[in-house]
Amino acid sequence: MVALMEHFRAEGAGRESEWARQRRWFIKARNDQQRREDHQDKLDASVTALSAAVTVATELQVQQFKLKLDSYDTATVAALIEGQELLDAVNERLADILARAHILEDGRRVFKTEDGTQVFDEHGVEVGHDEVDPDAIDPIKPTWEAFSAEVELKEHLTQQRTDILEFQEKVDAACKRVNAGEISEEELEALDVELLDIMPDTVRAHAGIEPRQLDQQISQSAPTPSTPSAETAAPAPM
Repeated sequence: MVALMEHFRAEGAGRESEWARQRRWFIKARNDQQRREDHQDKLDASVTALSAAVTVATELQVQQFKLKLDSYDTATVAALIEGQELLDAVNERLADILARAHILEDGRRVFKTEDGTQVFDEHGVEVGHDEVDPDAIDPIKPTWEAFSAEVELKEHLTQQRTDILEFQEKVDAACKRVNAGEISEEELEALDVELLDIMPDTVRAHAGIEPRQLDQQISQSAPTPSTPSAETAAPAPM
């Protein structure tokens, strides 16, 4: 009898130990499942938020932007043609001025300032009185002011052309991005803002867009080429 009771007592202790182990396993499994569900809920919320933030542009928005890019391209070509015509005219005037310039014995072409006190060569280097007396230069010869104004205008037009070509590259890149396929509204808006921000004023003029206020102030404060009566009149920098 004693042995039987000991048997049941030992069996009961074993069963209690197994039950406790299973209970701990069940609690752990339930906690793990809850953590997985919480993680999935957060992941679903993140995906939903991302989907809301990155909205695909509609076909109408894409087509409207493509039309805008086409207008930019047309305006860019017109600005390049206009700039090249102005640059050709400047080169012709410079060639004429250089052909009529005073020439030193060493072949350098020099120009006397309007006040007759200084002399510069065609590279902008001042020539001393020991090399040439300003009074020895005929007053009807082109002046330094006339020549340097044309040089500055040429540099301005050359830089302007570089800016237009760089803008054209941006327009081409935007076209490729739009034609590549699906694009978000945010990216489309960013491209639009970027192109409008870097668009040169010459392109803006041909596209019917107002020039930037900062550029207007710079243009108004920029000096215009000197145009003595003996020289061909030069247009003001664009």
